[in-house]
Amino acid sequence: MGMAAASPAPQNLAQCVTPLPDTPDLVQEAAQNWLRHGGGGEARDCLAQADLALGAYREAAQQYETLAMQGGLRKSLPLQGRRAAQAETRGEVEREAGYTARAAEAWLLAGDGAAAERAARQALLVSSSSPGEVRSDLTLLLARSLSMQGHYAAAIEALGVLPDNGKNTDPVLVRALVLRAGAYRQLGRNADGLVDVTRALTLQPDDIEALLERGILNVRLTRYAQARSDWDRVIALAPDGHEAYLARQDEAVLDSDPDQD
Repeated sequence: MGMAAASPAPQNLAQCVTPLPDTPDLVQEAAQNWLRHGGGGEARDCLAQADLALGAYREAAQQYETLAMQGGLRKSLPLQGRRAAQAETRGEVEREAGYTARAAEAWLLAGDGAAAERAARQALLVSSSSPGEVRSDLTLLLARSLSMQGHYAAAIEALGVLPDNGKNTDPVLVRALVLRAGAYRQLGRNADGLVDVTRALTLQPDDIEALLERGILNVRLTRYAQARSDWDRVIALAPDGHEAYLARQDEAVLDSDPDQD
């Protein structure tokens, strides 16, 4: 009896990724088959998304870096070729920056801060060719990669001056404030960290990462009751999450400390 015929290759990216939440392994297989049969960039994008869903973060990062390089080929054309493609330049820049940013995210998930930094810097370099564009999301990626490597002062510097727009609830700003608070803590600047994380919680009162960070900073500043309150809130908001697990551990340490108030 002969082997069963292989499933037909997807026709587009949307079709490829549709089953992703339920069967990422089958999507990965379909994307690999599609790529072998000339699927091109969309097939590689689908494969990267399947790799992410399966926890193959390094492989996903490599796929996105390949996509970014393919998207940047137009820049190596002769001058007349670049002129002919001028109308597409903006789209090429956005695609290359987007793929490189996704590569940085995947490298962060893989725990490779150096590779994430390289990708984030490349994304910033590419996006800088877009006049007037401010990519706070890319500077946050760079700061995260630096922080992962223990370069806390460099992470703070990379973030630059964070906007103070009153009630601006931009999630990128909230993440940047929490990241900078943690970096300040690592440098022993606990009061500065508390200012940042408290501001983050003013913008997003139930942000779990911010509550967890403020609890740690409160302990550093011997504000034990406030720390416990923050961690209790983390546990109440997401009792089964990783942050709640960390909060319970921190509370256990607090309970064992005879010097707390």
